[in-house]
Amino acid sequence: MTDLPPSASTDPSSDPSPASDPTSAWTPTDSTQAIHGQDTVPVPVPNDRPVSHDVPVPPAPTSTLPWQAAPAGPVGADLSALPPPVMPPYAVGPGGQAGPGRATGTNGLAIAALCCGLAAVVPVVGVVAIVLGVVALHQLRQVPGSGQRGRGMAIAGIVLGALGALAWAALLAVGVISAVTSEPARDTAGQVTDTSEVFVNDLVAGDCFSGGRSDEIDLVTAVPCAQPHESQVVTIFELPDGAYPGEDEVIAAAEEACTAKADPLVTDAAYEDLEPSFIYPDSYTWRGDRTVLCLVEAPTGTTTGSALK
Repeated sequence: MTDLPPSASTDPSSDPSPASDPTSAWTPTDSTQAIHGQDTVPVPVPNDRPVSHDVPVPPAPTSTLPWQAAPAGPVGADLSALPPPVMPPYAVGPGGQAGPGRATGTNGLAIAALCCGLAAVVPVVGVVAIVLGVVALHQLRQVPGSGQRGRGMAIAGIVLGALGALAWAALLAVGVISAVTSEPARDTAGQVTDTSEVFVNDLVAGDCFSGGRSDEIDLVTAVPCAQPHESQVVTIFELPDGAYPGEDEVIAAAEEACTAKADPLVTDAAYEDLEPSFIYPDSYTWRGDRTVLCLVEAPTGTTTGSALK
């Protein structure tokens, strides 16, 4: 006789088989139990394997974010006693819609523009105020409804900066105009006694000057002839009135007249060392000024002393 295992039985009535139980070899479970409402869940096991029906269920995952934390307790529990969830800070955007927090208060560039505008008495600060004000207005327009202030400050900075820049431009223009005198300083004999910036038409015969070697001559520097200078006016005359004859005709007439009028007035030493030249009118100045200035010039560099007899 063979020994039977302890779990086996020789009683046919105590050992159901598939023939005697046509449904299944598994013990049915109670399907009415809630899965998440219990700490254990019954599972089906074979009749011939005495296994525990209680299997531990892992806890439900929770979130680490405070505004997404799941309420603790079983499903269907009373949640009225739980504190409300913590929400992140949000600002109300355009149209009442919530969105990430935006900058509020007064725009920093607008404040800087106003400060620079108030200090526009300092050179260049007015220009800085204008730039900062324009940038501040652009920023305020880019974020409408943000609640940021400063539009008035930005506009005030632009206006004050513009006024300061215009004031400095006017002072500079006045300084340039005042530096250019209508007549150079002269002694009782009519000789230039001091260096000054003058218009070329204000020169007279005998004046020494520098700065007349460019193609377009407007301003020159009148200097005493005893000081180094580039040119000296020998004589002055006017071409005949009439329609502008053309540049070639004007140059020919000026050269012929200067040769006849200026050569007798120049010393022999100056005639040998210096070169003859002249300043003549162009088509733009012909109607109001047909003056020709006959000159003698140093070939290079400067010369000293008068070239007239």
